Amino acid sequence: MCLDDRSDSAFSEKVGRRNWLGRVAVATTLAAFYSGTPVVFGDDRRSGIIEHEVQSPYSLIRVRRLGNIRSMVFVRNSGEEAYQSQVNLANPHLLRFNYLQHMFASYLLLPEQKKVLVVGLGGGSMVHFLQKHDAECEVDAVEIDPVVVQLAERFFLLKQTNNVRVIVADAFEYFAANEAKYDVIYMDAFLKPSDSTDRTGAPLKMRTIEFYKQLQSHLTDGGSVVFNINPHPAIRDDVATIVEAFPQAYVFKLPKAEGFVVIGSMQSARMKPEALRTAGRALDRRLKTGFSFDTLASHLVAESVIRN
Repeated sequence: MCLDDRSDSAFSEKVGRRNWLGRVAVATTLAAFYSGTPVVFGDDRRSGIIEHEVQSPYSLIRVRRLGNIRSMVFVRNSGEEAYQSQVNLANPHLLRFNYLQHMFASYLLLPEQKKVLVVGLGGGSMVHFLQKHDAECEVDAVEIDPVVVQLAERFFLLKQTNNVRVIVADAFEYFAANEAKYDVIYMDAFLKPSDSTDRTGAPLKMRTIEFYKQLQSHLTDGGSVVFNINPHPAIRDDVATIVEAFPQAYVFKLPKAEGFVVIGSMQSARMKPEALRTAGRALDRRLKTGFSFDTLASHLVAESVIRN
């Protein structure tokens, strides 16, 4: 991969993210990025009151509320707080983070999704979106932390229905024990950073060719896996591994140097940028999501940049 490594870094709403393509220059230091420091909440006037706090098997979790906005945050050992999920209680289907909107760039490739899997539930933002805009779609969500599921149901309006099923399980164990196939698998699983994760909390065992091949065995013909990739020192290697593992890979650059969403597709033919833009405009006419699929398509990184 020929990627420009001379960029600075910027803090997004969730975590410091690095613009490794060198297209966006921002006034922060590389040291700030490499620290992996999450966003730190201020006082209650800025962050909202603490409605609930609980120690789960994996993290100390707080629920904060400011007006209609409720946030799930994980507390690091240092006491710093990092966003994990956020919901507008008046309109829970609205996606409040850029990366979540870009995860649904999958619809550019597959506008009809009958059954999908979300790995990493959080507050259930992706589930809310799918329930609103693709109500016939069957949604499975796998979450390793039972406390996160409890909080999502108690505080974030998550409800299991005939079309929505939440499974408390380690994703590896779920894939090994289950033969279900999905049109799209959405990978958004993060833990507290440790020796078994990268600096963003992404499990290292979920960043291997072997795991990606396992995911492919759970896809329908032409299905896709969507990855939320937070910047960290090995991000280029992560993207390169996905590119190597899948017949097609589409990399979308988030605005404000917030990171990348990568779609690994099993489709044999690659969609050209013009076709993605056309698909985006059709989706914009069909769905009223609060964001533009045409704009998402315009954020595609050129294939020549990714594969050279």
